[in-house]
Amino acid sequence: MIELQETNPKEEIDFGQSTLEYQGEYDDQYKLTAIYFRINKCKQIIYYVLLILTLGLLYLFQRWFINLRLFLLFEKCEFGTMTHVLVIKTKNIIPIADDQLCEVTIVKDHPFSKNARVFNYELSDYYIETYTKALVQMRNSFSQYTQERICDMKGLTELTTVYGENIMEIPIKPIPLLLLDEILTPFNIFQFSALALWAYDDYLNYSLFILAITIIQIGIELRDVRQNLLKIQRMIRFNVNVKVIRNNNQITIQSKELIPGDLLIIEGHTKISCDCILIEGNCVMNEAVLTGESVPINKSSLEKNEQLFQQKGNENKMLFCGTTCLRSYSQNGEQAKAIVYQTGFQTLKGSLARSIMFNRTQTFSFYRDSLKYLFVLATLGLIQANITILISGAQGVALGESIINALEIVTIIVPATLPTALGAGISLALKRLEDKSIQCVKPDKINVASKVNLVAFDKTGTLTELGLDVLGCREIKDIGFNKLQMIKDVSEQFNECMGICHSLSIINNEIMGDPIDLCMFQETGWELLEESKIRKGVKEVSVLKRFDFQAELQRMSVITNQYILYCKGSPEQIKNICVNVPTNYNNMLQRYSSQGFRIISCCYRDVAHLNMQQLHKREIYEQNMIFLGFLIFENKLKAETQSTILSLKQSNIKSIMVTGDNPYTAINIGLQCNILDQNSRIFLGFLNNGELYWNEIMQQKTDKADENRSCYSLDSNQVQNLETNEIMKLSCHFQLAITGQVFEHLQYQYAALLDNQQLILNLLQKTYIYSRMKPNNKGDLMLLLRQDILNFIAFCGDGTNDTCALRQADVGLALSLEDASLASPFTSTIFNISNIINLIKEGRACLVTCVECFKFMTLYSCIQSVAVLQCYFYDTDFTQVQYLYQDLWLIIPLAFTMDLTKSYHKLANYRPISNLISLPVLSSVCVIVFISFLAQIVMNQILKHQEFYQQIKIDLVNNDYYMQPNYTNSILLITSSTEILAVAIAYTQGPPFRQAIYKNIYYMIVICLGIIGQIILIFYPNLIEFLNLEVEFPQDFKIYILIVNIIVGIIIIFYEKFVTAKMNQKYAEVEINLGNQN
Repeated sequence: MIELQETNPKEEIDFGQSTLEYQGEYDDQYKLTAIYFRINKCKQIIYYVLLILTLGLLYLFQRWFINLRLFLLFEKCEFGTMTHVLVIKTKNIIPIADDQLCEVTIVKDHPFSKNARVFNYELSDYYIETYTKALVQMRNSFSQYTQERICDMKGLTELTTVYGENIMEIPIKPIPLLLLDEILTPFNIFQFSALALWAYDDYLNYSLFILAITIIQIGIELRDVRQNLLKIQRMIRFNVNVKVIRNNNQITIQSKELIPGDLLIIEGHTKISCDCILIEGNCVMNEAVLTGESVPINKSSLEKNEQLFQQKGNENKMLFCGTTCLRSYSQNGEQAKAIVYQTGFQTLKGSLARSIMFNRTQTFSFYRDSLKYLFVLATLGLIQANITILISGAQGVALGESIINALEIVTIIVPATLPTALGAGISLALKRLEDKSIQCVKPDKINVASKVNLVAFDKTGTLTELGLDVLGCREIKDIGFNKLQMIKDVSEQFNECMGICHSLSIINNEIMGDPIDLCMFQETGWELLEESKIRKGVKEVSVLKRFDFQAELQRMSVITNQYILYCKGSPEQIKNICVNVPTNYNNMLQRYSSQGFRIISCCYRDVAHLNMQQLHKREIYEQNMIFLGFLIFENKLKAETQSTILSLKQSNIKSIMVTGDNPYTAINIGLQCNILDQNSRIFLGFLNNGELYWNEIMQQKTDKADENRSCYSLDSNQVQNLETNEIMKLSCHFQLAITGQVFEHLQYQYAALLDNQQLILNLLQKTYIYSRMKPNNKGDLMLLLRQDILNFIAFCGDGTNDTCALRQADVGLALSLEDASLASPFTSTIFNISNIINLIKEGRACLVTCVECFKFMTLYSCIQSVAVLQCYFYDTDFTQVQYLYQDLWLIIPLAFTMDLTKSYHKLANYRPISNLISLPVLSSVCVIVFISFLAQIVMNQILKHQEFYQQIKIDLVNNDYYMQPNYTNSILLITSSTEILAVAIAYTQGPPFRQAIYKNIYYMIVICLGIIGQIILIFYPNLIEFLNLEVEFPQDFKIYILIVNIIVGIIIIFYEKFVTAKMNQKYAEVEINLGNQN
């Protein structure tokens, strides 16, 4: 039986919660807090009574708001009485997921804790230990076993089903339940209520129209939700036949039957179906599905020693679910074998799928803001409803009919077609993004892209080319360095080091592997015979032992058949293990790295005198090394990098670099690509005894060989250790650069200084270069930058080591087509950063379209509602045909063709207004509603004083009032329709976010048809007699109507195009200034 170990549980003795501090996949770190709740029987009885009294309305509200559900039904409790837990997921005190209420079951015979409380959270099982109250994740761990014990495992003799089947099934609800979820959203509930109301009031045709619109909207949303879930399901679900050894017999089973501890046979050209530990043989793996980089990776078997197994540091001994084994081989001719470690959603690929489904990064939601706006409209509707009841009461109308009329006003003022129109805008934006080679898995993120004012870029493969060019070598000479040489001209020892110390593989007779290794090896003159053997002339060198590259050590090494250990890695780490470091080591390193070159250090050692039985002890060998020299690569910028970042800068969008490279290399690349300003003072942060200090980066002269490159480094004659408060007080323009170590220090300070967190955020606002950043550092940075309410962050990376950041940023753009890119809401099939411009442009165009469509639809509703309110005042109403004329002839065509306007070709230097509860938006709506209301009153009063005016007569048909066209509803129909057309023209915003309106041919056609319809309505109302739209007015009054309507339309258009546009500009300028202050 395999024992499950808790992953760093933090035991807390309290009355109502358990916590788990988790170091997870992709170097994720987060904290889960499970707060104990139980159902309160008294509250439950009261809830059911209220449910009956509110006709089920309370159920909807407790469904939408989890805090209300807790208040109505639950109470906090102690461990023994809990029925549910409220799970809160945080990272450095910052929430990273929505709170979730999970039902708890008591498992009496739980294998790891008697009477454990078990619950499922984010597709993973957890239990709360009965005695310690520790929160533990149900995942396998071999941390209690030594590596030798794991290597000697021969398969399971006792099978266990604790961990469930090894298959990732996403719980996709049946279509009826998905349909129910869509129906029970706030807006759809309102729409169905409106449908029932209009049908009850004998407006059957109009109610059928609302029903059709609602069905279309729900169908689109249902399709999108289901397609996204199925897309993720296709990505992660597979079940194949695998060979395992159980009870010393080799059998074939389905991969879903695998359990931790199974002994799995690994064959070439197969897909790995679980996370497993290689214990025999070697494998060449393609891990592109997880990293986004299609580079073969050599995996070697786990060393047999007495050390306890830890996953961290043994990644090169592990095969991960979803990756492909290109080749497996063994020195003794046996098949490669691996022990099953994690299954199902506990695998690395499973964690990727869970992060896609449950990650919460959205700080801006147009849908959420629109609900607030609609709440304001509904409040206005209720005011109008009360006025309607008062008017109806004064006219002697029955109370029941008065209430119906009042509710109709509310349904008019909140437009039923709004979600469908907004959904169409999003769908068209998705299509335009696809045309620009950008795929999207989270459509709600398109509007968020419009808010972006800070873009973070990975360096290698994103800003710079993935491939490298060899500049040459600087070999050690005496106590200094020799001149720059080509690889073939260096000493035999140095050349042999570069020929054998790498991770290259031969796949289908082609040498493949890391671009740096490949570039280096091709220059050496050696021939690669197989993964562990090279030849030059008659000399052959083979590898006896390989110590794989580890991120913590930043180096790799090999021991050859000549008992020479060769090692290469980062200059900072190699320096620490060498005994003959040149005196100008740091100066030479700084010189080349500050010019943007990438530096690899090489060294060697004779290990023949050591005990070869201790080969597994790496630290014994990697010490007292003899330094060989620097290998220098040139990492060129991609052609589009400079122009793209310059465009972002001109648009007041800040660019930063987040890389794992050397800080001086990063600073130079930052200067080359315009992230850093040439005329700015640059300071590099460092820690000294736990205190943060800053040194200024000074420009120095270069020699003739490097005269085409600028060189920035520390001027040793002018070094000053400035403190942070001195830096922040500088009046000149300055920019900061920090390392991952400094960032971790600032992150700790942010969590500790609860009262002064803004100080840390202000410092990060001045930081443009983040170097030596680990993958989890990148994700943490996105999370921390988002704490500034003015920041909306996009992260652009090639998928390698960027998964955390792509998930945690407000908007992620992956330059990769592999499965790992699905962690990002957007994926570019053009592998350079130019598409970040297109994404922001399309996001802004989409947001402007949504805001304009929203304003248009709500204004149309307001205009129509005040017209209907006046009709009620004169004891009449619009007829069904009149309602349908405005909706089908004007509103629907205008709202949907409005979405067809494309984005402007240039990126504006300010963002569009997104806040619907803002002065420009509210003033625009309120002023135009006031103008429209005033115009309707004036026209109606003028009409009443005409000689031809007749009092309204209502006929009874089947004991019910029969509404028909009359002078009042006809004049109000004409005036309100003109106002709606004027609003449609006024709200068609063109540059700087969208193309000029005349380029939207379909919209222009609809506008022209609307104007023609108005002319027919005024002058030829009986042209289509069976529609019976309105009554005939005298000819001279028709001219009067036309003139007044033209004047009203011009006033509305003038106000929006000049007054509101000016307010929008001022509002944007204030926002830019606020951002610049930081």
